[in-house]
Amino acid sequence: MRKTISIIVCAVIALVAGGLIIVNRRNAAANDALAAARQLEFTVNDQQMIYAYDENSEHYVTFDTQMKRKNGDVFDRNYSGIEFADILRDLEIEITDSTTVKAVCGDQYEIELTAKEILNPGNIYLVTRENGEELDEESGPFMLVVNYDEFSTRWAKNVVKITVNE
Repeated sequence: MRKTISIIVCAVIALVAGGLIIVNRRNAAANDALAAARQLEFTVNDQQMIYAYDENSEHYVTFDTQMKRKNGDVFDRNYSGIEFADILRDLEIEITDSTTVKAVCGDQYEIELTAKEILNPGNIYLVTRENGEELDEESGPFMLVVNYDEFSTRWAKNVVKITVNE
């Protein structure tokens, strides 16, 4: 009897795992298609919209920043992108003190951004280039750079979705 129950439990676990793998692959394929078209999914108050990223935008800038390590090493970096607040304005998303913004990465890493961080000029950028070159596969096609994060611990590589709750 116990052996039969164990077999049934294992079969159910295998079916659930298989279903999750299929769903994850479909989501990854959808994210890849958006990324190839230089588009990013935004969900605003449970409504989905697609942002078409445009490197020809007047808001697209190149800037220098530094990455610091806890051991004291400092690395100069040069990125090109659009300030995140400008993207939200383009999408007509109003940011208030009660707004929550979450960036979701391809590996399901998430960071939450505060209104204060977003509205701080020169702080958060959605970038597509490092040192003039497109971001590598691990980092891009979209990466959030939190410029004033001293140790770059909240930078988000391979951003695939932004969730906003106003």
